[in-house]
Amino acid sequence: MNRFIKSLLITGALILSLAPFLPKTQVAAVDDLNEQIKNKQSQLTELKKQIDTYRNAIADKQAQSSSLKKQLTVLDDKVAQAELNIKGKELALATVTLQIQAVTLDVGRHEQSIADKSSKIAEILRQLYQNNQKSLLEIIALNTSFGKYFDQLSYLEELERNLQQQTNQLQTSKTELEHQQQNLALYKIDLTKTKNDLEESKGQLSSELNTKQYILKQTRESESRYQNLLTQAIQEQQKANADINNLEQEVRRRLKNQGIQSLNQLDTNFIWPVKPYKGLSTYFNDPTYIFRKYFEHGAIDIPNPQGTAIKAAAAGYVARAKDAGLGYSYIMIVHNNGLATVYGHTSRIDVEENSFVTKGQVIGAVGGLPGTRGAGSLTTGPHLHFEIRLNGIPVDPLNYLP
Repeated sequence: MNRFIKSLLITGALILSLAPFLPKTQVAAVDDLNEQIKNKQSQLTELKKQIDTYRNAIADKQAQSSSLKKQLTVLDDKVAQAELNIKGKELALATVTLQIQAVTLDVGRHEQSIADKSSKIAEILRQLYQNNQKSLLEIIALNTSFGKYFDQLSYLEELERNLQQQTNQLQTSKTELEHQQQNLALYKIDLTKTKNDLEESKGQLSSELNTKQYILKQTRESESRYQNLLTQAIQEQQKANADINNLEQEVRRRLKNQGIQSLNQLDTNFIWPVKPYKGLSTYFNDPTYIFRKYFEHGAIDIPNPQGTAIKAAAAGYVARAKDAGLGYSYIMIVHNNGLATVYGHTSRIDVEENSFVTKGQVIGAVGGLPGTRGAGSLTTGPHLHFEIRLNGIPVDPLNYLP
């Protein structure tokens, strides 16, 4: 019987010593991963400061008078900023990869801990069960004194307390495992997003380099040629803005006079006219907009391959479908609730003026490739210039898009 008690005591000692742990090599691996993560996060913080410096410099230069030399300097800054963005995304990608590795090790730790605890708990339950099958008289008979008998009972009570403690710890380990598994799933989602962000940054760098090359090609490094192109681009935008403002009011009056109430029945829950799979190249009232000195960018620019189908963001009435040849072509749709949308740099127009369109209907194709139909002057590459106007005033499309 003494051997039985000793066996139970050994089992109890094992249970008491059981706690979440990793072999020393794995502990060192996790520590190393955490140190790498910390270092990369520190580097990322410094990169963000450098990116902000370039962003502020670009905004300051854009507020000044434009010249070819200054514009090329701005483009150089944008290229440098895009390169830093790429480094930042690569660092973020490396960081989240390390985080996944660290959490994976932690998940393994908890899974092993749960397995160990379950095994030890099962063993002590088996031995306690065997002990409980002995009658009181049998236990007393096997002990030479009442003192040893009561010592055994104390040991059994201690084991039962340890059993409860370890059961609680097992539940804690299971809860922590579930938490870390959720973290792992979130990190994997973050990994996918970071990869997409990295591709977007690479696309932005390519766009900035192409813009610089295009300007150099068009101007042949001549200031007078640059100023002529700049004047032409400004005039195109001013004329388009004036036409859009006047025409929208006229169309709404005409529809009202004709008793056409269809607009009032249309929803204005907008969808993206093209997929923003590469993000945005220019934001609403973007301080880094290339022509900000002359007019605000009252739209968002969505990079997409030349010829990508453009869909109506909501059902409405086509007020303008302007094909300007090699000039600036655009489509304007009037919607309910005082809203209107404009789709600029269209390389193809698939709708007619004074007709209704449904949400998601293909209305044209993306343009903006320098020197192609509908692109206009000084374009920066294939993209959709997308505006939303409320009562004739441009508003941020991101406040209306899902």
